[in-house]
Amino acid sequence: MVKVGLEIHGYLLTNEKLFCPCKVSHGLKQAKPNTNICPICTAQPGAKPMLPNKEAIKKAIEISLILNCKINEKLVWQRKHYDWPDLPKGYQNTISGVHAIPLGERGEFLGIKIRECHLEEDPAAWNPKTGEIDYNRSGSPLIEIVTEPDFDSSEKVVEWLRQLVITLGYIKAFDKSSGIKADVNISLPELKGERVEVKNVNSLKIIQQAIEYETERQKNETPKVQETRMFDEQKGITKKMREKEQAQDYRFIAEPDLPIIKLEKSRIEKIKSSIPETPLEKLKKLVKRYKINKKSAEVLTKKLEIIEFFEKVVEKINPKLAVSWVAVELLSVLNYNK
Repeated sequence: MVKVGLEIHGYLLTNEKLFCPCKVSHGLKQAKPNTNICPICTAQPGAKPMLPNKEAIKKAIEISLILNCKINEKLVWQRKHYDWPDLPKGYQNTISGVHAIPLGERGEFLGIKIRECHLEEDPAAWNPKTGEIDYNRSGSPLIEIVTEPDFDSSEKVVEWLRQLVITLGYIKAFDKSSGIKADVNISLPELKGERVEVKNVNSLKIIQQAIEYETERQKNETPKVQETRMFDEQKGITKKMREKEQAQDYRFIAEPDLPIIKLEKSRIEKIKSSIPETPLEKLKKLVKRYKINKKSAEVLTKKLEIIEFFEKVVEKINPKLAVSWVAVELLSVLNYNK
C-alpha cells in the first residue's frame, strides 16, 4: 500500500512582505516584474530585515489553530542555506529546521495528522529557460503545512486538499487566488523502498497524476536511496532531479538579525476565539438542525459568506424554501454575473 505525505505551501493573505514594507505581488495582485522591491527583499549589501509582519504571524496562528495544532510560544528564526538563483541572500528565513520550534505542531485535520505548520519567506521567481528573475515575490509570507504520511491513495489526497482550501477560506488567511504548491512524499513500505519527494506540484489534478504515476513507477523500480523528482506535465512522468537533501545539507543556523518571537497566551486565546465554525461543523449543523440534505448542505458551506447569509435567511423563512432559493436561484444569479 502506498504511503503519501504532503508539504503544502500557500501564500498568506497580507498586503506587505514578511520583512519589508513592499507590497505583495502574486495571485490577483500581480504587478510588472521587479516593481515591488527594495534593498531588503533583493538582499542588497548591508540591508537588514525589519521585524516580521505582525499580520502574517496572526494569520499563521489562525491556520495552525484551525488545524488543531499546539501553538508554541517561543519561535526562533533560522537561516536555511541553499544555492539557487531565486534566493538572493543565499539562504531563506524560516521557522523550521533541526533546531527550530515550529509555530504549530501535532495537529489533525479530517483524520490526517499534521506534523507542523511554520512561517517562512518566499524566494523570487526564476525562469530557468531565460535566466530572468522577478523579485516581486521575494520575501512574501508563506505558510508551510507538513502532514504525516497518512494518505493511502491519490483520491484521498485530492479530496483532503479540496476540503483544506475550503476550510482555510473561512478564516481569510490563505490567498486562494495564488493556488497552492505541494511537495509530495511517496513510498511503498511493503517493497522496502526509500521515500521519493516530487517537488512543486501546483494543482489538484497534477498532484493526483504525480502520485499515481510515481506509485506505479516504484512498483517496477524500487528506490534504493531517497531522491527528489519533478513532474513533467506534458509527458505525465516524474524525472529525477537529485538525491534528497538531508537537514545538514541546508546548514541551519539561528538568524542573528531577527529576535526570538514570544507569543502571549492571551494573544493566542484571543485569536482562537475569533475563528468561525469550520465547514464540517456548519455542515453537521445544517443536516441536524434544519434537516437539509447533505448535497445541498455541501453547496452552502463552500463559501463562508453564503452559509452566513443562509443562516440569517433561515431565521425568517422555512428551511426548505431557503435552501432552494439560496443554493440554486441565488448562486445561479451570482455565477451569471461573475
